[in-house]
Amino acid sequence: MSRRLVLLVVALAAVAAGVGGWLLGRQIESPAEAASRVAAPPASLISVPVELRELSSAVVTRGTIEFDQTTGIDVVGSETGSSIITRLTKDEGDDLVEGDVVIEVAGRPLFVLEGELPVFRTLSPGLEGPDVLQLEEALLRLGLDPGPVDGIYGARTEGAVEELYRNAGYRPPAVDVGEEQTLEAARDRVELAEDSLDSAREQANDAGLPRSQRLELDRIVASAQRNLDDLRSARDADLADLTTARDQANQAAADAQETFLVADARFDEAVAGTHPDTGAVPTQAEVDEFQSIRRTARRTRDALRDQAAELNEAHATASEGWNDQISDATIDVQIASAQRSETISQANSSGAADLVDQATSELADAREDLELLEREIGTRFPASELVFLPALPRLVQRVSVDVGDFPQGSVMDVSGNELAVVSGVSAADRALLEVGIEGALDDPNLGLTVPVVIDFIADSPGGPDLSSDRYRIRLVPTGEVPEEAYNQNLRLRIPISSTGGEVLAVPLAALSAAADGTSRVEKLIDDDTTELIDVRVGLSSAGFVEIVPSSGGLDAGDRVVVGRDQPDEVEVVDEAEQDAEDDEG
Repeated sequence: MSRRLVLLVVALAAVAAGVGGWLLGRQIESPAEAASRVAAPPASLISVPVELRELSSAVVTRGTIEFDQTTGIDVVGSETGSSIITRLTKDEGDDLVEGDVVIEVAGRPLFVLEGELPVFRTLSPGLEGPDVLQLEEALLRLGLDPGPVDGIYGARTEGAVEELYRNAGYRPPAVDVGEEQTLEAARDRVELAEDSLDSAREQANDAGLPRSQRLELDRIVASAQRNLDDLRSARDADLADLTTARDQANQAAADAQETFLVADARFDEAVAGTHPDTGAVPTQAEVDEFQSIRRTARRTRDALRDQAAELNEAHATASEGWNDQISDATIDVQIASAQRSETISQANSSGAADLVDQATSELADAREDLELLEREIGTRFPASELVFLPALPRLVQRVSVDVGDFPQGSVMDVSGNELAVVSGVSAADRALLEVGIEGALDDPNLGLTVPVVIDFIADSPGGPDLSSDRYRIRLVPTGEVPEEAYNQNLRLRIPISSTGGEVLAVPLAALSAAADGTSRVEKLIDDDTTELIDVRVGLSSAGFVEIVPSSGGLDAGDRVVVGRDQPDEVEVVDEAEQDAEDDEG
């Protein structure tokens, strides 16, 4: 082989080796290069804009707008025994107001008055009870004078009832003939007893103790009796204000205890990890606020309990002092009366004094019987001529009888003439609500929003269509109610706290806590640069929280970090192991 050919072969071999080495090097990579090839990309930041929005926490339940509950009015006969309808006084669509005559039965009126307790008996002089009390309250509202509104059917109550009948054009119910005869006989008995006493005194003046001594003994007895009466009146006047203050203090202490129990339950719920208003996990600042509220409620309760205890003790002490004085004065009256009787008896051996005492006792008995009969006999308010309805005025929905009918059951259906919403709330929500708080009924699907205001909150749970742990609330619309909203079951939202306007707000997830316990948010500067901004937090609602930057640097529209999007990890495969597995396969 020539020298030139040998050199050519060697050169070609070298080129082939270089090319092969280069190709082999392309197939080999270092561990660092392999790790770099399969490593997960860096985590990306999840951010949301800072918003301007109004926040509020609220009690949320359901309610239906409807007219007040429809009620039927029944006729239960009349004093004459007949139930024939003799006159219609109302037509459908008329208002039924307090003091109106609903209908005329057998020539007698059926009056309607406002009251929660239905009529269950004829009201007559001398009776006492809650039904008499609500009658007196109704008469007073009508401008009639029933006297003291004390639940006792007295002479002035009787006079007010008579005036109610006369103003409506009817004769007041007549006194029963038998009762009138009984009353007349009692008056005759008093006159006879007075004559007997005058006669006995004349006989006593003619013998025994001189008249001047007898009058002096009478004066001593009367003075002792006046002193006793004065002490009783003074006791009642002295204890009246103290009794009122004691009762108010006891009620205030009971109310404070209820407030504390609510605050304690709300704090326990927050400590357990649930915000009692929003259901979210509370911040430490919110937990501290619930703890502060509970502490304040406990201090208030303890202070009111101490005040109530002092007033109870003062009332007991004052009562005991007055009772001791009255007991002594009562004994003085008994002593004076006994001395009078003994002196007259000793001076009058003829027994004239005994006749005077006997006549005096008989006269006292006769007067007491007459007074009792006069209290019990008089103008009555028959049960057949009175109906109480819980709320007036009402709207006459239907008149179901006509003149000449003998009704069976209801003669008229009436309903409230105002729209209202009745709903129920829990004990915890009940503690947050007050009469006068405004809310709204709405239904996004129907496009309805009706503003309402609370006008009644029950003090006790339960009632028609409510469970035993729910409290009835009643709300009335404050604006125009679209007809399509009637009888719709709508969401009822009653705000209990609000920012009162738009504030800077971020999701709760945007908040984090610094080492010193302060709150902060992480502001996004660019794709991978952030800045921590210290903030003060305010009201939280519906997953958002009010923030106030401590040092500025944060506006609506700025983005804050709420999390980091970490991609799934990439599995690194050992190629040698994979080759071995492939060979085995």
